Amino acid sequence: MSGAGAGRRFLLLQGPSSFFFSRLGDALDERGAEVRRLHLSPGDALFWRRPGGRSYRGRAAGWPAFVRRFMAEEGITDLVHLGARRPAHAEALAEARALGLRRWHVELGYVRPDWLTVEPEGGGADGTFPELWPEIEALARGPVPEETRIWRSSFAAYAAMDVAWNLSNLALGPLTHPGYRRHQTWHPLAEYVGFLWTLARARSDAAHAGRILSAWRGRHKFLFPLQLRTDYQIRAHGPDADLRETVRRVVASFAAEAPPGARLILKEHPQDNGLTPWRRIAKGAAGAAAERVEVIRGGDLAAMLDETAGVVTVNSTVGLSALRSGVPAKALGRAIWDREGLTDRRPLASFWNDPRPPDPGRVEVFLRALGWATQVRGAFDGPGAAAGAAAVAERLIAPPRLPFRDHAD
Repeated sequence: MSGAGAGRRFLLLQGPSSFFFSRLGDALDERGAEVRRLHLSPGDALFWRRPGGRSYRGRAAGWPAFVRRFMAEEGITDLVHLGARRPAHAEALAEARALGLRRWHVELGYVRPDWLTVEPEGGGADGTFPELWPEIEALARGPVPEETRIWRSSFAAYAAMDVAWNLSNLALGPLTHPGYRRHQTWHPLAEYVGFLWTLARARSDAAHAGRILSAWRGRHKFLFPLQLRTDYQIRAHGPDADLRETVRRVVASFAAEAPPGARLILKEHPQDNGLTPWRRIAKGAAGAAAERVEVIRGGDLAAMLDETAGVVTVNSTVGLSALRSGVPAKALGRAIWDREGLTDRRPLASFWNDPRPPDPGRVEVFLRALGWATQVRGAFDGPGAAAGAAAVAERLIAPPRLPFRDHAD
């Protein structure tokens, strides 16, 4: 078979809970590459619709030796995955690095919606996007990616696939894949109970958010967009292993050091399962300043950014949206967008009292570099999945735009 991918052999590990990696396998095959897939769970096999798939049925302790032997015997040139910090992926990446293979991470886009990320090694701080401005400027070869929606995905379809993936793992995993280790910290059934509860109170949550945003309109206020407690960007690259501790420290700092007239809004992540009492935690940490701190679920993020004095976050992509809007941003953890001239790197006390906006020129250069080096158009499910799989395949086969660690390209 001829094509741009001739001579390349890709091994796909776990991807999103959808048919996207199966589509990606088709797209790579159409370009002349060979594709292999290792299923680590029944859910992986459920969403694979093409040849080349094989299940690992051994114990967790045997996985590193197995995957190293598999990659060597199959002549794998490239490893592709979603979630570099998942235990099985981290072990596979270490073995692939020892063998000198290319290691690719595929994830939702830094620029959302309708963008996907393709980069070496892992996402965010795990990747190889440069720190220094001369190197960033050298990558600024394309236009700034637009934050416009092209495709409309169905939340119901996404939820159905997620449920199918998790329930198949729960029901069949111990029998068919005894070595499977769930990377989520919440049990899926507990999460689904939480999601049903948040769905039931969605109307009252929206009303509460509307009342707060209306009452505080025109006030000097800060925004703290919360991430998911289970997110590896929190666990691996945050200031604390548990987001609850970070929230307590940020709110306590605001209460003690922010101007008396300032307000702080904590915005729950849209996919938060509702099992963490964020409002109680924040109000408790605020103490006497509790009336100046609120937690909301929902609300128009773009409208909030228009009225925000500054954004404080661990490493959420909301920080990147803030920079695009010229809003001062403070990163508490390691973030790909935390660069000199973009974020306010002073202590929180200084940020509350005198938040420094980003340099517009550097924001543009950074976005152009990030877009050119890591972003492709597409989605993991729905109408944008076919275009996304094709775009990801093209990027995987093309010469890499960012370096790999310990790999001569």
